[in-house]
This record gives sequence, C-alpha cells and structure tokens, in this order.
Amino acid sequence: MRLADACEVIVSSVDKKTVNGELPVKLCNYTDVYYNNDIGCDIDFMAATAKPLEIEKFSLIEGDVIITKDSETPDDIGVPSYVKETIDNLLCGYHLAILRPNKQTIGKYVCYALTSPRVKYDFYRFANGITRFGLTTESYQKIRIPLPPLYEQKAIASLLETWDTAIEKTESLIAAKEKQFKWLLKTLIRDRQDNPEWRKVKLGELGAIHSGGTPSTQDSSNWNGDIFWLTPSEVTKLSEKYIDSTERQITSKGLSSTTLLPENCLIVCTRATIGNCCINTVPMAINQGFKCIQPHKSYSVTFLYYTFQLLKAWLVRLSCGNTFGEVSRKDFTNIIISVPPLFEQKAIAAHLDTIQQEIYLLKQLAEQYRTQKRGLMQKLLTGKWRIRN
Repeated sequence: MRLADACEVIVSSVDKKTVNGELPVKLCNYTDVYYNNDIGCDIDFMAATAKPLEIEKFSLIEGDVIITKDSETPDDIGVPSYVKETIDNLLCGYHLAILRPNKQTIGKYVCYALTSPRVKYDFYRFANGITRFGLTTESYQKIRIPLPPLYEQKAIASLLETWDTAIEKTESLIAAKEKQFKWLLKTLIRDRQDNPEWRKVKLGELGAIHSGGTPSTQDSSNWNGDIFWLTPSEVTKLSEKYIDSTERQITSKGLSSTTLLPENCLIVCTRATIGNCCINTVPMAINQGFKCIQPHKSYSVTFLYYTFQLLKAWLVRLSCGNTFGEVSRKDFTNIIISVPPLFEQKAIAAHLDTIQQEIYLLKQLAEQYRTQKRGLMQKLLTGKWRIRN
C-alpha cells in the first residue's frame, strides 16, 4: 500500500527558536529520532516555543511514527522512530515528518516495515536533491509498504519487539561489563602504581625491544611468502588482544628488512594509531610502525598488555614532539611503569581476561540476535512467512 494511504503524513515546520509571546513546548528534534528507536519520556527534549496552531497540528501522540525526511545523502532518509507514549506539549521538530497510522495500520508495525530493504530503497529512489536530499509530498504517494491484515501486523510487531528487547538488554549488559572492566583496570593497576610492593621498571628493562620494517614493494620476491607481516592498520581493526594471522605475508628474503618476532610478544603501535597493542600467538614480522617487547620470564605479557591500556594517552603525548608523530625508541624504552610480583601479575591478568571474555561472548550474542531479527524481517515483511489469525 502507498505510505500516504496507510498513514496520515504531517510534515513539521516547527523550528528551534524561542519567541516571546509563543507557548512553551518540548521539541523532538532530528537527532532524537535518528539515534532512538523509540520516543519516550526518557529522552531529554529541547525546550522551545510554538504557536497554538502548531501545537494543535504537530503534537505527538502514542502510536505515531516519526521519520527523518531530509539528509545529506539519499540513502540516509526515512529513519523511523516510534512514539511509545503521549507526552504533554511534545512537538515534532523541523526536518521530520509524522506518520499517523489510520484504522488499518499499527504504528509499531509501520516502524519495522520502514526499515526493510525494499522500503529503504524506495526512500532512496524518490528523494529529491543535489547537495541535500529530501522527501516531497509526492514521495509519500510513491513509497509503498507491505501491509498484511491488522491482526498480523500486531503479531509481527510483537514478535520483532521480543528480539529488540533481547538486543537492548544484551547491549545494556555489555555497557555494564565494559564499565566494570574500566573500573577494574583503574583499581587493579592504575591506582596501585605507588604501591611499595610494586617495582618501578623502565620498559627497556622488561625484555628485548624490537622494531620492524617494510620490505621493498618493488621486489616481488619479498612478498606472498609464508611469514606473517603486521601493519598498524590491522591492529586498529582488532577487537581482541590476540592476533594469529595478518593480511599480508612476506618471504624469507623480505625478512631481511624487518624483524621476526617469537610468539607471545607485546606489539605496540608507536606511529599512526599510537598506543594500540596486541599479543601475537604465532611468530610474525612487523613493520616500522611498531615497538615490540619480548618480556623476560619474570613478566606476564598479558599483564603488560592491560598496563598499556592505561598508557595510550601518555604515548600520544610523547609522539607530539616528533616530526612524524612517532614515539622514538629512546622515549619508549624510558617509560616507567610499576609491576607487582609475577604471581600477582598473573592473577590480575586472569581477572581482567574473565571480564573481557564475558564482554566478547555478550557481543557475539547481540550480533546473533541482530542476525535473527534481520532474517525474521526478511520473511515476515515480505509475506514468505505468514502468521495466521
């Protein structure tokens, strides 16, 4: 069905200005819609003013769907948000449109339908503009949404809401665990730097310090071998602390221009993405954007990895005085950290490992829920799967 037939389309003209003589209102703005799936009292809305006729026409009520009608790119138009409760004096702001469902449509279902690839493509096709794109009155007559019977809309919306709830709860758990991890990092390592039982050690005293290099790209015999060769951009992409492969490999001839690290070294970016680090679980070579610590047996490489999570800002400051924005070998080796006895290093690292593993598993679970939801939407919003009354 055409979107304009499924919903009453109300394009807002309420600006953000506060004008003497107008009535005070709350304003639901573009960013409120763009970054929130639902509109409710938990959002801190902007204070503004409006004329009585604007209040009458653009006030939001429970069940409305708000969409972004303008954007700098045509593929970023029509982002929907569902008004889950009526809030006194809450108006829809400029650059937005209200879709008010009629008797044969349900707002929550419409909100899900607008996120389906087919409908998003319609938004893309019918957006007008050159440097800025927007939906015209005619656009709503052309955009179509799949519309099953009312009972089926309710069932589909309820089913997809279950997945949304699971995703939101999992993401809340991830945020709580990440907050706990930062607190533990501070409590177990940063706040204990002056502990008299911990030794002050320069990085250069922890073990061998290695630098890397890049084999000549003009000589093809340096490349496509069986030796892993790591670059800082790969460490930037990492979400875990361990690395066991690289995008490019070099030959034994190419190895003459760099350094082959044994496994379990701490690899630290000291150029470009300064402060990012990882631990290699297999032997590999590195390019010149790294400094690497091959620790003595009295130091836990995992404990050092977590310590470096607290050193990133310091490394960035050290790089600012250098021409190429790089931490020099001298500055790197002279950095002083506090280190507890080995048994305590291992205990701290194990505790932090546990929290990180929990975060990793929760992120995997959230991604599984998102994948399942996309699959359900593909089946339910195209009619491939039907829900009977």
